[in-house]
Amino acid sequence: MASLRKACRNCTNAKRKCTVEVPQCARCAKRGLHCSYDLAPFNTAASKPEAHKVSYNLPGDTKSGHCVMKTFDPSFSSVPGTCKLEQSNILEMVRLGLLSVQDLIKKRKPAIFIHPGLQVQDCYNHYLTLIDGQRGGVTHPYFDHLLKVDIEAVPISEALTAVQALIIHLSISLFVSDAVEQAIAEGYIDTLSCWSQALLISAQPKLPPLLSPWQTWLFGESIRRTIIMSHILRLAYYSLKHDLCSNCLFFESLPFDKRLGLWMAESPQAWIAAAQVRLGRDVGVQLSSLHQFSQDLDGTNPELCGDMFLALVAIGHNGGDVISTYGN
Repeated sequence: MASLRKACRNCTNAKRKCTVEVPQCARCAKRGLHCSYDLAPFNTAASKPEAHKVSYNLPGDTKSGHCVMKTFDPSFSSVPGTCKLEQSNILEMVRLGLLSVQDLIKKRKPAIFIHPGLQVQDCYNHYLTLIDGQRGGVTHPYFDHLLKVDIEAVPISEALTAVQALIIHLSISLFVSDAVEQAIAEGYIDTLSCWSQALLISAQPKLPPLLSPWQTWLFGESIRRTIIMSHILRLAYYSLKHDLCSNCLFFESLPFDKRLGLWMAESPQAWIAAAQVRLGRDVGVQLSSLHQFSQDLDGTNPELCGDMFLALVAIGHNGGDVISTYGN
């Protein structure tokens, strides 16, 4: 199986270790270099044998995961990839996971990409407009106000909450039976893509100052998860509606911290304990691409510590077997 390149072009050419970060790796950021990743996979013949092999040809009606890396052909890189999520239970899991976010933020519990412990200060928090009990969506009275946000001009903390609020509104309206509401929501998918791209580009230079280790980690992981979920929403909808989605290769390269329990921790002490270290500054960041995380599961029954985000990533990549093990 092909595997993603794990180093930027500069580090690859210099034969140096590449510490993946966004928008620049650590080495390029230090040297002021333009950092770009060649997202084409290594040539299979030149790749080293992998320590773990994952079977994606899972038999049975409930095992329908699809790994885009398995069939990716570099000669057709300009053609959108077809992500066939054949079984409706996988798409339903994605839909229900996204719909759970509004309820969880009302209860001040960690949601897929929003954490109540992250302190958003000195700026407007856009997703808090959804805790009043009114159904979100493109018909929400606040939705038009949200669309007026200048995502590149507002503080990074506000930009984060704006993208998060847009994901919640669209996830509600894209999967309704009302064809008119669904069509209106589909028209804003490009807006979500532009906003998430702006968030990706501006995240590191605009990191809020003087954050504690827990807040720094929460802020970075919230951005990473928000960007990934914006792509999951788009891919799920287009797979369901049009049986087609693009940028799958870029999507699988997106990083997040895969360590179990850290996101579900609701205090700095619980977060440190989940990382199994003594001090907050020792927790750090351990990033893995979405593709690599799913590969490492290796067909096992993962204990995901109740983290719906990890469950959705695993289900979308490896198939329906993960559904029965989620929540362990």
